Amino acid sequence: MAAPFQLSAYSAALKEVLLPYVQNNFPKKTILLDQLQRSGKENYINDEFVFPLYNSRHGGVANLSTDAGSIVSAGGRTLTRGTVPVETITGAFDITKLAVDASKSSQGAVEAALAAQSTTLMSDFMRHINRQFYGDGIGVVSMVRVTGGSVGVGTIAVEAPDASLDDGRSIDWYGTINGDISPTKYFAVDQIIGVGTGAAAVGTVTSVTGTSVVSGAPTAVATSANDSIYILDGSGAGAGSAEFLGMRAALSSTTGTSTYASVARNVTGWTPQFGSASEALTANRITNSYLAAKEFSEENDLYALFMNKTLFQKYGDVLTAMRRTVNSLELVGGWSGLAFEAGAGKAAVFLDYDVPDGEVLIVNLKSWTLCQVEAPNWMEEPNTGALLRKQNTIQYQAVLVWFANLFCGAPGSNGRETRKSD
Repeated sequence: MAAPFQLSAYSAALKEVLLPYVQNNFPKKTILLDQLQRSGKENYINDEFVFPLYNSRHGGVANLSTDAGSIVSAGGRTLTRGTVPVETITGAFDITKLAVDASKSSQGAVEAALAAQSTTLMSDFMRHINRQFYGDGIGVVSMVRVTGGSVGVGTIAVEAPDASLDDGRSIDWYGTINGDISPTKYFAVDQIIGVGTGAAAVGTVTSVTGTSVVSGAPTAVATSANDSIYILDGSGAGAGSAEFLGMRAALSSTTGTSTYASVARNVTGWTPQFGSASEALTANRITNSYLAAKEFSEENDLYALFMNKTLFQKYGDVLTAMRRTVNSLELVGGWSGLAFEAGAGKAAVFLDYDVPDGEVLIVNLKSWTLCQVEAPNWMEEPNTGALLRKQNTIQYQAVLVWFANLFCGAPGSNGRETRKSD
């Protein structure tokens, strides 16, 4: 009699079949993630990544008045350190004991079932990360509508965040510019959301429409106009501190936080090229920001531009109107985009649907480091591999976890143009 298929075989399928698929394909699903370089310069100590940074130039460089003149005695460049926290991103799905037992006779059956779950988990895991790459670590994903924010018990009418957002830590919001991102885009059923500064009210999403979110337990969500809305963890925590320090954090205006990665904004090279003029996108505006950023770059740095759909189409139209060739330019990893050239090297212009509405990001890819403790991996217990039994149930749970963050070592070599329209 054939031996029954053991739970360990399901765990083996997760580790040997699905994890390599996730690790190999997850980065390729996201353009920005695929382009970011792992510099190898960072170290992690307990719960933070630490980077050595030069914060001055050599003071001993000078011309001698005569060949008998004295050289300048100096201690050389000075060092400081930049730090970003280690953030924890998780994804999970459940499988019942019945499903396990029903597939005992065929390992192929369980691999197919797990592969389907893993593929969809990876897709949503990637989308969650990609949004954070453009964020500031605060985690605001939407805002309670200023007028008519509550349309019924547990129903929240939402809109794109603007300057009236109640959480003053998150800045440079301008509302809807081109309509490229729906205010409900990042919500999903079963998410736990927090509303108000510090997520004072917490609820679980039960349904989503184009303009509102319905939430229920654990508490009745009370809202006020301009309330920030966050996606929380299973315990209802994490608002304002748990997400990646993405591009909004490194490339914010100087009217907001005075530091990035614990380094003052006024340190040379630490102030990004930032523009907030409300205007139609022009090639000249991009060129000016790009050339200003190049001053703080190294000779072999690699640039790419990221836009959402309206500005990507607008840029293509601008090139055509200028009778410039709308060629595609391959970067790395097989990705390609429109070509941008301003006499200081070529860059590819990419379409990314998570770029904030009305923004053009001019990214020095080699100034960014994707920090990670290790690649995304399954949580494991010694006796059950990667499938964990949920307490007091006959269900198992597979949990994918990643300890990582982003760091920019030269914000001044990057540009961010906001409030640009068609």
